[in-house]
Amino acid sequence: MVENTDLRDVQSSNLARGIRYEPTLAIPFRRALRAARVPSHGTFVDIGCGKGRACMLAVVHGFDDVTGVDYSPGLCRVAERNLDLLRARTNRRFTSSIRAMDAADYAFAPGDTVVYLFNPFDAGVLSAVMARLRRSLATHPREVWIVYQNPLWREAVETGRDFAHVGDRTYGGCDFAVYRSRSA
Repeated sequence: MVENTDLRDVQSSNLARGIRYEPTLAIPFRRALRAARVPSHGTFVDIGCGKGRACMLAVVHGFDDVTGVDYSPGLCRVAERNLDLLRARTNRRFTSSIRAMDAADYAFAPGDTVVYLFNPFDAGVLSAVMARLRRSLATHPREVWIVYQNPLWREAVETGRDFAHVGDRTYGGCDFAVYRSRSA
């Protein structure tokens, strides 16, 4: 785990609104994706990616394209190295992009189809992220899934009618809320 107070390289005004980095556990993550029948086409986007563990797990799950977003350039460098190691050790072919930026500024691409969050920040930042995702859906209607681990600020996702709550799941002590876009 990495506490926000230990991140000396973050330039974002949202640093105090972030929650510590904690790696995603593999088995609960895989079970949540399988149980909710989250498809593995399109781009998997981990908002608050930290060291890239969820991106690596998404590749193993079958995604060919992953994006990680984190406001710590240092954590992003670790995530890039981890994805390079995954490529080298498994010979898997996939595209990855790790972006050192504030999540509230991330512009969702038309190919972004699964958004993963491990409770990376408070409701204010999550609301800004969701506003950008809703704008992207309005411009480029498509099926988008949200997998939200430890969903403390779920009201930011559930505001509006853009996403249907697919269900809640708990595996290995990890809580997940899963949503699917209604425009699909």
